[in-house]
Amino acid sequence: MERLRIEYGTGCMELNVEAFFPCRMPAMRKVARLINSYCSDEAREELLSELRELADGYKALCDMYRETEEALPADSPERRHWRAQFNKTEVLRRRMEGNIRLISGGGKG
Repeated sequence: MERLRIEYGTGCMELNVEAFFPCRMPAMRKVARLINSYCSDEAREELLSELRELADGYKALCDMYRETEEALPADSPERRHWRAQFNKTEVLRRRMEGNIRLISGGGKG
């Protein structure tokens, strides 16, 4: 799924899935309300499947960054670099899990 089209009473919205997600919670709450109200169950399931794949990718990256970090000396610049990469990716992974939770928790309103 490259784009998600949400059609509602006064118009429509198209989201580029890989560019929009993971998004911050204030924006996600607004979009989740639209997705849960106006998208078909099939479209929601397809979106959730795509988001879960992206979350799995973030998890794999986090694991790789952690392994790389742990293999380096304690105070080295390389270790700090890989720790920073892990932290950034972990934020994205947690944000994606929150996005998935909001979409999967809602039903047709």
